[in-house]
Amino acid sequence: MTRLSRRPLAWAIVVLVLAVVAGGIVMIPRLSGPDLAGTAQEQVISVDSSTRSALMEAADHFLETDPARNKGSFLATDKPALHPRMFCHEDLIEVRRKDPRLLVGLMAWCEELARSGDKLVAGSGYGVPLLLTMQSVNGRFTVQHVDEPGDGDANIPTIRAMFSPEGAPRAIELAGAGSDMEKGIRQEARRTFGLPPDAKVVLS
Repeated sequence: MTRLSRRPLAWAIVVLVLAVVAGGIVMIPRLSGPDLAGTAQEQVISVDSSTRSALMEAADHFLETDPARNKGSFLATDKPALHPRMFCHEDLIEVRRKDPRLLVGLMAWCEELARSGDKLVAGSGYGVPLLLTMQSVNGRFTVQHVDEPGDGDANIPTIRAMFSPEGAPRAIELAGAGSDMEKGIRQEARRTFGLPPDAKVVLS
């Protein structure tokens, strides 16, 4: 759905979600309506805290470092001297079993950031629900495939197809909560790059 070299489209999911749930007080009941229920049929399972941590660590590492996924990110392509990094935050939505694999549904917020003097430079970014197919290999989870919603009008139907009946409304709800996550990502980047907590952010 969203490619890192297309920042305006990367946030399109948020715009559509806001349009779908617009209407203030109407927002809450609509999030649980049948028109937003997911259609995936695999069994939703509970995972213990250690498994959850391992899944999220594997997802975070993949989203931040996978060369194929991050190919074409703006700063890495146009300003490699800044040594940009991708920073991500994920919220787990659900885990479904598809033996011998697990389907891990999550909301991912990622932004390409770099340091330039005393400022934080923002490049490509996206916020989107994802479905990661993962498998334990030698005791460690690895990501084998990533499903994303389609662009434009297709993203709500594809989110419904990606998630369980209960998971899809949660995915849509989380897609509208990006601002706080973006702040957290940028704070992490400031710490990583040795910048003060109030370092100014500039767009590339």
